[in-house]
Amino acid sequence: MSDLHQLDGLPPLRGEERIAFLEKLTNINIALVDGSDLATIIVGAVLYVLTFLFMGYVWLNHDYQPIRAKTVKLCTIMYVAGLLWMVGDFQMNGLVELTGAWKNCRVWVVWVRILSSYIYSGMLMIRFYALERIFNQSKPYKGRAMYIPAISLAILLLAYCLSCQFVSGKYITEYFDYAQICVVDDRFRYASIGLMWVPWTVVLVLAVRLRNIQSTFNERYESLVICVLAYTILIKTTVIHATHPFYIFEKSYRQSETLIDAICSCAIIWLMLGYPAYQCMFHREQYEKEWVQKLRKDGVVKKYSANLRSGSHEASGYSQMDGSTFNSPPKTIGTNYFEKDPIDTIHMMSVNTQISTNFITQPTAAHRRPAVEFSALHMDSAVSLNGSADTNPGYPWRII
Repeated sequence: MSDLHQLDGLPPLRGEERIAFLEKLTNINIALVDGSDLATIIVGAVLYVLTFLFMGYVWLNHDYQPIRAKTVKLCTIMYVAGLLWMVGDFQMNGLVELTGAWKNCRVWVVWVRILSSYIYSGMLMIRFYALERIFNQSKPYKGRAMYIPAISLAILLLAYCLSCQFVSGKYITEYFDYAQICVVDDRFRYASIGLMWVPWTVVLVLAVRLRNIQSTFNERYESLVICVLAYTILIKTTVIHATHPFYIFEKSYRQSETLIDAICSCAIIWLMLGYPAYQCMFHREQYEKEWVQKLRKDGVVKKYSANLRSGSHEASGYSQMDGSTFNSPPKTIGTNYFEKDPIDTIHMMSVNTQISTNFITQPTAAHRRPAVEFSALHMDSAVSLNGSADTNPGYPWRII
């Protein structure tokens, strides 16, 4: 391919001459861009349009607790990254004629295709890290624990792309007008593929560590399927680039490479959000009540109320992964509200622990009645969703 530099300045080849030149260069039969490539682009576009409509529905129902617990903001970033990933595939995989803006190989390959695929896998890695921190380490996912991994990932990705931008094109990728093709340096090709394995390997390791996670959030099964889809993309890309470096001139390879990326990247998003969205659409209130009951049964409620014993005024809950904790309870709490959102009540209990201490530790005549009221509100038994008392001394809810 380095010999192409000697052809700079010559008029570009056309028609049969170009085909003959490329076949001599690659030793394969060249399949030019045709209607089947356009059909592949349309299929990918339809997949992402449907996913866009799905994401719109999810955002309209973002306050629905089972949906909110699924990190909608992070899934939105994944959607945007996946969309750019697919558009980058159109250019890098040879589904479009390299004319006009499509000639800018470095922008499409480095800043669109590769960067967006790294962001997509990086978001999944951060999500699994958040689950690991909350459920396995019993630590809150907020503050530095939330921002440092995200900022570090952004710095690393930006540094890699900037280094690719300022290195000579012959070591990365560049356009040759004589043959109207983008040529990718093999060292850059394999380095980029090797880096793709890093976040996916971390995701796999974390998925194994999360295999015993409580079933409330279905993460055990989702993690397994996500890893299968992710490694389908990864292994497919690695094998095709290693065995068919000129796959962009072979119709079946370039089209399958693009479609598998689009299908798997959309499927992961649907998998993460699909079940709670379906339940929100058809069994909204019933499923939310069952979801909260299951939350208690699995003991995940303890993740929200663990700070009660330490005196902390913040709840360390699963929903913090989405940047929106259940931290806006009403000023007065009764069993009716407790039926609606027990997790908010738990948080309010933690906030009011200090206030209630005065009523408990100083049982004077002036304070005796408020203490009794507080005891009635935060009794030893957990109020079930139908308003009845359901004794469960195992939960760390006892204040008095």
